[in-house]
Amino acid sequence: MYPSKDRIFAAIRHRPVNRVPKGELCIDDAVVKQELGCGSVGFEERLEFVDRLGLDIICLSPSYPDPRVIPEPGDIVWEDLDRWVADTPFFSFAVIDGVFGWGVRTLGFKEFLTLPARSPLSLADLVKKVEALNVELSGRLAGRGIDGIIIADDIAYNRGLLTGPKIMREYFIPSLARQFEKIAGKGVSVFFHSDGNYNEIIPDLIRIGFQGLHCIDRNSGMDVFKLQQAYGEKLCLWGTLGSDDLARAADPVYFNDLLENIRLLNSRNGFILGTNSGLFKGIDLGRLIEIYKSVG
Repeated sequence: MYPSKDRIFAAIRHRPVNRVPKGELCIDDAVVKQELGCGSVGFEERLEFVDRLGLDIICLSPSYPDPRVIPEPGDIVWEDLDRWVADTPFFSFAVIDGVFGWGVRTLGFKEFLTLPARSPLSLADLVKKVEALNVELSGRLAGRGIDGIIIADDIAYNRGLLTGPKIMREYFIPSLARQFEKIAGKGVSVFFHSDGNYNEIIPDLIRIGFQGLHCIDRNSGMDVFKLQQAYGEKLCLWGTLGSDDLARAADPVYFNDLLENIRLLNSRNGFILGTNSGLFKGIDLGRLIEIYKSVG
């Protein structure tokens, strides 16, 4: 038997695996309820759902007392974390939010994006607070046995970065580097997530030391084959499936081509299959399960 945790460790280390590794960044309760026909979702229901899909990863997202305010570390909860770590065979990732996420949440989108020009000192203070929070959280999570940390920060849209490269490299890249150094020092794997087209800073993320990226959206110009060719020995690439893939997979020709591409990506190592968005109400779950089962 090849346990899920070992399979993901192998993918991160660019080693061969016995089947395509699979994982979802987030799974909405509504999707679990619809698939299982249950009225509420707890640990047991989520475990059954993850088993049914054949996933190797469980991603745990934080709950905040007030998402509009940067909290104290002790106020943040990852539901059932200890049970997922101790009682299941899955590779466990905990999600922590980055500076962009907290900036938009606490200030608003426009106010945050104009902050570098309006008040560099306020931006520096925000960066410092988020860094301190994430370093403290990563220590607590590592101490509870988590396998990996995902810094989730939507820094891009479908055409490129939300802020210019100068601002990105003056404030945000150094912050990510400092966070990575402290988090990786806890002995966990560290991935970066962003929606959109963040091609421009992938070399920066590699220099920092990130082991993997989540969300490889070709509709945003993120070509997984080109990325694998350019960075495949340095980064584990996780994602690639979009809602359009699920819709078009009704066509047998497209379905078979999709499976062939997935198997090719997997044969080159350093690949984890999943949707770019996670599983939310309205997703064609039946088609996704069919894809997951067909690739092995």
